[in-house]
Amino acid sequence: MPQCHPPKLMLSLQHLGLLALPLMLLGCITPPKNPTADPDTRTFETHEYLAEKALPIVKASALYARGGTGQGVKVALIDSGLNQALPEFHGRVADPGYDFVRQQPGTVDIKGHGTQMAGILAANKNDQGMHGIAFNAQLIPMRFGDDKEPFYFDSEIAQAWTLAYAKGARIFSNSWANPIEANTNEIPVYERLMGDSLSVAKKLVAEGSVFVFSTGNEIKREPLAEPGLPALVPELEKGWIAVMALKSDGTAINLKSNYCGLAARWCIAVPGGDGGAGLLTTHKDGSYGPTAGTSPAAALVSGALAALQSRFPEMTPQQLRERLLSTANRTGIYANSEAYGRGLMDLEAASRL
Repeated sequence: MPQCHPPKLMLSLQHLGLLALPLMLLGCITPPKNPTADPDTRTFETHEYLAEKALPIVKASALYARGGTGQGVKVALIDSGLNQALPEFHGRVADPGYDFVRQQPGTVDIKGHGTQMAGILAANKNDQGMHGIAFNAQLIPMRFGDDKEPFYFDSEIAQAWTLAYAKGARIFSNSWANPIEANTNEIPVYERLMGDSLSVAKKLVAEGSVFVFSTGNEIKREPLAEPGLPALVPELEKGWIAVMALKSDGTAINLKSNYCGLAARWCIAVPGGDGGAGLLTTHKDGSYGPTAGTSPAAALVSGALAALQSRFPEMTPQQLRERLLSTANRTGIYANSEAYGRGLMDLEAASRL
């Protein structure tokens, strides 16, 4: 067996380089691992993973194999509430949150929408049904009124964002929007409808938060008010993501999603399902079933940010937002920025060193 003798420290770097090759050949030096090598994703591609059809399309298993599962990351779920008693959410709730309908801590979910979004975002990896894209993330659920348009609940939404931030959330999942096309929105109108929320959004974005909104389900060429808001308030863009929905297989826009439109610069595309063939998720009664549209698409992106945060804990949420957008797949149909914004979310690319 060859004897390995390290070179003297006084040798020049050039001499060390010349010595490295024969030493490597003799087995005295281990070649460095390639940090961009393909990760071993197979252990993560379970029946739960494959049941959630969006996960393979966005290459989530590559992110998991590199350590990005959402561990320790808090996400605010601003929706119709959450059934926190379900096994899919045991250990997944950082704080019981607040119910602004009943005016008390903790939430119920009469409508069921919030529980569906929570499943897409962070349902447990427990060999049951499906799992969320960030199956180790921590949710902070906030319930606001679910029987009218969001502008009826401006104060509640503003308080929900503020409270979730105080409890540690820096990623805000908003699977809703007011029914005003972004290209017809005007600051005086919006301030009248959502003045409290707008003020809070400006403050929290300035402090480093990221807000995720669905573009809406009206089959329009423009998004709704909130996803398009940075067009009116440019200071929000650095902390804003709009999300449009593709079919479950990712091959084209789904049957009801609005385009990215004027939000193209801060918009991304992910599967959102189609009708009865929607994305599998948790229902409020504990069963599993489909959900479709831009709502689950927004929850998917919110969870992706959380998973990336655990992969790159040294980065800020706004840096991760830019990473997610800049690494999206813009080939083929996804080059159409009016429809697909920055392209198809690609978590393999986003999670590379």
